Amino acid sequence: MNLLGGTAKRQFDLVVIGTGSAATTAANQCRAAGWSVAVVDCRPFGGTCALRGCDPKKVLVGAAALIDWVRRMDGKGMRGDNARVEWPELMRFKRTFTDPVPEEREKSFAKAGVDSFHGVGRFTSPSQLQVGEEIMESRRFLIAAGAKPQKLNIPGEQYMTTSEQFLELDSGASITGDSPIATRLAV
Repeated sequence: MNLLGGTAKRQFDLVVIGTGSAATTAANQCRAAGWSVAVVDCRPFGGTCALRGCDPKKVLVGAAALIDWVRRMDGKGMRGDNARVEWPELMRFKRTFTDPVPEEREKSFAKAGVDSFHGVGRFTSPSQLQVGEEIMESRRFLIAAGAKPQKLNIPGEQYMTTSEQFLELDSGASITGDSPIATRLAV
């Protein structure tokens, strides 16, 4: 708050909405070039790839590939009798590297001199973004907030889950869709 009772405006050379790989790269490179930079995210810092997509998906694909390889080698010098995925244990393992990401990402921004804001950003003018009580002013905004799965409007949709929800399931599921993550999980 300023002395007149209004919300103080903070000036930045760049405000980045999102904290995934693309947003982080842009924020850090611009900060390294001497710009004042802020990042805004309404979700845990880290983005889809690190938290809800590419990286955790690699754990599942790796486990499935190992099971497939062992089963295909059964009777060829390998015994695959007990090869199976223990889903809850696999999910606990996945969380050992996804859970630390938000805090590590925020510390990385702070170390680089990038200001962090948690919350939903709302443009109040072509040069202002409001997050909670904070108003950021900038001539440059980068929206790198990723995408959101769309409703399919098909019978049975209520029984479906998104790729993000899939990566938090307590048991397995079948896969419908053609997003990069869905395609990789289905293979």
